[in-house]
Order: sequence, then C-alpha cells, then structure tokens
Amino acid sequence: MGMSVNLPGDEFSMPGLAYLKSVYSVVLLVVVWEVVAQLGLVYYAFLPPFSDVLVRLVSLSLSGELVFHAFVTLRRAFAGLLLAIAVGTLVGLLMGRSRSARWFFEPLVNFGYPIPKISLIPVFILWFGIGDLAKVLLVATDCVFPIVVNTYRGAESVDEKLVWSAEMMGSSRRRRFRRVILPAALPDVLTGIQIALPISLIVTFVFEMISGGVGLGSLEIQGVREFEPTIVFATLIAIMVIGLVLDRALRVLRGRLLGWE
Repeated sequence: MGMSVNLPGDEFSMPGLAYLKSVYSVVLLVVVWEVVAQLGLVYYAFLPPFSDVLVRLVSLSLSGELVFHAFVTLRRAFAGLLLAIAVGTLVGLLMGRSRSARWFFEPLVNFGYPIPKISLIPVFILWFGIGDLAKVLLVATDCVFPIVVNTYRGAESVDEKLVWSAEMMGSSRRRRFRRVILPAALPDVLTGIQIALPISLIVTFVFEMISGGVGLGSLEIQGVREFEPTIVFATLIAIMVIGLVLDRALRVLRGRLLGWE
C-alpha cells in the first residue's frame, strides 16, 4: 500500500496553483497585448499598450470621473434588476403554483423571451425619453424573463408533500408561499438572478452608448469621439472588473444562503 507524504508548504502551494490556473490565460493575453502594441504591430488608435490604458484607468479613477460614471451605471442597472426580481419572482411563483396564472403568463413569456431586448431601445426612447426611467425599465424588461422562467421551474418542482403538510397544519395560502414554496424554489430564483445580473449591466451599458449623457457607456463613446483609445479600453476594463466582482459577490451570497446545497 502506497503512502503519500505532505511536504511542508504543500497546503499553501495548492491554492496558489489553482489561482494561477484561473488567471494565467488573462495574464498571457495582457502580455501579448502589451508586446504587440509596444512593437507597433498595430496602430495606436486601434490598440494602445496595456500600460497606457492602465495609466488612464488610474487617472480617471483618481480624478473621480470613472467612479461617478460607474456609480450612475450601477444605479440604473441595480434599479432595473431589483424591479425585475420583484416582478419576476412573484410571477414565477404564481405560474408554478396556479394553473390560471400559468395559462395567462406562459404565452407572454414564450413570446417575449426570445426577443432581443436591445432592439427595443428606440421604442423606449420614444416612450420614456433618454433619462434614467427608460434605462431602468428596459433593464427590468430584459432581466425579468430569466428570473420568471427559473422561479417557475423551482416553484413547479416543489415537493407536494411539503405543501400538503403545511396545509394540514392550517397554514394559509400566503404563509405557504412564504414559508414553504419560496424557500424550496430559492436555488432556482438565485440562478435566475445570476443570469440576469450581467444582462442588467450589458443593457445599461449599451443604452448609455446610444443615448449619451453620463454612465460608463457614454464615457466609452466619449473616448471614441475624442479619438482617445485609452479611455475606450479603460472603460471596457472597468465594466469587466465590475461585472466580475458582482458575479463573485453573488456566488458568495448564494453559498451563504444555500449552505445546504
């Protein structure tokens, strides 16, 4: 029988190795980017060196300009996402537990889900203008569908024995929804929110690019108009970092809420 020996420091090297494996391709991409740009293999306007982009990113952050635009973008995205969570969770639960609700909402969901919501930007501008309201409502419209679908799947698959037990104990319909169905469907609800989170950022970003004003999307377009490629790429890096941080935060929250999963 073989014997494995853990050498001192192994417990530290393994997490480090796992982390390196998760980021090595990104590091390699950045290195190639820097080398190609520094050698002048592409025009500066097309691809400035990563070091120049990093300097611009830091300067925009220190001046507060990037922070301001990021705050506006996140405020719009979160407002739309929260609205979608409220509406989508309620509709999904009703569809999963009520035949009449499923009969009414299912055709609307089937019809609306495949539509690329970005194509509705002109309509929302026509109806609501180019302010925050139009952006928030379009984000909510796009995010509500994955939340509805996943919540519906979770609510529909709840063990009926749990529902019957609560009913036999005299729980009201509202109490059963709150104490039995919603907790049982929570993993699927959170899955829908995880899908909707990047969608909220994408829709907000694209809408800001089109409508102008303030926000990360408009800041990127400003860089294009002023022929400042470092602003364009710095903004892209900022939105990618924000999306990554929010995704990891949501994963941590899911782990805390669903420790039993």
